[in-house]
Amino acid sequence: MAYLRNAWYAAGWPDEIDEDTLLGRRILDEPVVMYRTSDGKAVAIGDRCPHRFAPLHLGRHVGDAIQCGYHGLEFGADGKCRLNPHGGGHLPNTSVPTYPLAEKHGILWIWMGDAKQADETLISDAFSFVADNKRAHVKGYLHVKANYMLLVDNLMDLSHGLYLHRGSLATQEMQENFEPVTRVDGDIVYSEREQPNIAPPALWVPSLPPGTDRVDYFSHNEWHKPSNVIHPVGCRMLGKAEGEDGGVSSRSAHLFTPETATTSHYFYSNSRNYKVGNPDTDAHVRGILARVFGSEDRPMIEAQQLLIGEADLMALRPLILPSDKAAVLVRRKLTQMIAQEEQGEEVMVRHPSNASASA
Repeated sequence: MAYLRNAWYAAGWPDEIDEDTLLGRRILDEPVVMYRTSDGKAVAIGDRCPHRFAPLHLGRHVGDAIQCGYHGLEFGADGKCRLNPHGGGHLPNTSVPTYPLAEKHGILWIWMGDAKQADETLISDAFSFVADNKRAHVKGYLHVKANYMLLVDNLMDLSHGLYLHRGSLATQEMQENFEPVTRVDGDIVYSEREQPNIAPPALWVPSLPPGTDRVDYFSHNEWHKPSNVIHPVGCRMLGKAEGEDGGVSSRSAHLFTPETATTSHYFYSNSRNYKVGNPDTDAHVRGILARVFGSEDRPMIEAQQLLIGEADLMALRPLILPSDKAAVLVRRKLTQMIAQEEQGEEVMVRHPSNASASA
């Protein structure tokens, strides 16, 4: 399938690779291995030895290079073969691909397109909260057997929580007062819900001041190209600003990276402004995330993919509801960007501001 290649995709968490680790992942249908050189720099090269196509991540980390675990050829961070233990040491004229890899805002980002266009300033500062040491963080990874855009659809559609997450993220009262707002600012698509004076969802009750039975609830999503969503959500005390008088909120990064046309990498990080440094709250949040993402969202989306098969969702002419507006806008924008890229036009992301970087 066609992907937007000249863009930064999440490739992993920085602590997934150290001086001994060779981390292999398929990204945009290409095998990639990530590791750190002797100076600690994270690099990414093709994960397929050109000799017998063995995966390099099953080899050994030797200095700044990788030694293939099958026949011992070594490849450096520049992709070139630097050692051939056979044939008198003659170096074959061969190499593996290299990919720009950036470590920014507590995330490893990979660029799968034209390396000359890999500008790290295109990684939005809106994701800086992921590495904010004044907040508490819980992060994780899921492998999902579904197309990455089904995951984006799921986040940008705020209505699904009323049914799929009832009892954890939603209440009956939310369904009765559900009026999401969709807006576009530059290349960012927003889906926002404000629900004043309602009963707090079960997820938030343990963290609110005792006796809190009504809150001003908000849940927003913002899509950043190519497939990343920021999700601010929380409970304000009635008539108060976010965080005042015991109000609680979190900001999550949902980073969806295509593995293949029907499988995806899902990196998520939840960052909160309350009970920082509290292991019990960390465990509570971690359990909620495991339930919501792993036991509710993933099974539904994977079942959806099984019924869609190899087809493109929009080619099947699905029924479009008003609540699908944000997801449809995202798909249209991404389709346009891919078409422009395939026609040789430079696709640049426009950040209207860094306002969304604060919470």
